[in-house]
Amino acid sequence: MKKLFYLVLVLTSFANAQIYEVKVEFQHHTKYTPEYIENFFGDIKDADARKWNIEQNENPKPLDYLIYSSEKEYNSIEQERIDNAQDTKGGVKKSVAGLPFGLTYSDFTAKENYREVDVYGKKYIVKNSIEKLNWEVTNESKEILGYKVHKAKSKYTVANTVFDVEAWFTKDIDFNFMPIAVQPLDGFVLEMNLFIEIPEVGRMDNFIRVQNIKPNVKNYKFKNPLKSDKKSKLQIISQEEISDIYDEANRKRNEMFNQSSAIDTK
Repeated sequence: MKKLFYLVLVLTSFANAQIYEVKVEFQHHTKYTPEYIENFFGDIKDADARKWNIEQNENPKPLDYLIYSSEKEYNSIEQERIDNAQDTKGGVKKSVAGLPFGLTYSDFTAKENYREVDVYGKKYIVKNSIEKLNWEVTNESKEILGYKVHKAKSKYTVANTVFDVEAWFTKDIDFNFMPIAVQPLDGFVLEMNLFIEIPEVGRMDNFIRVQNIKPNVKNYKFKNPLKSDKKSKLQIISQEEISDIYDEANRKRNEMFNQSSAIDTK
């Protein structure tokens, strides 16, 4: 009996200690209303520049992430994409709530998420609570990566923005995995869409698709920005505060861009 108890204990400890490495691709797509295009991009007088800016904002390039997850901890790490294009204009990057740029760390026990953010040279640590979403499992199913998946729906509120969420999950993988920083549902999510429609702006879709799964990754150490930045004493702020900081910084950059464009056309 003692041996059986020990075996069960070992198996349970192994399951709790398992770390999954999951590669995901994120793709953002926006369809702006004509009114928003005129209001937001109308100041860009050059037709080609205006077209380029609209396209970059509506269909930015996909982002790759490696996500490491155990039952207690989570890291999402944005991966660098090699771009061999000759276009030197640069481009627009877009992320989504729960899967931001760079590196994030979640502590599922404390229900907290941390990430270091660099706003044009100034760094902050953004702290968020890990939300528990209420899921409605539907009768819809399909196949992804050879697994039968079922569709679940929910709402996700971040900084007064409410996303409709669709998650496709399987029960055939014995691990609860969520690609964004919220509490996992009962299953392994292989695909998500977080979307929102704002009448005066348009519809924004945010697709997250699992590309590859590696179970039982050895020797991975979770990275916690809060611990690594203790000595630097970066300011810890909320999601709402970082959004305001970004808005103000982008407003100033847009003003500089418009002033530069006006000078070039003289």
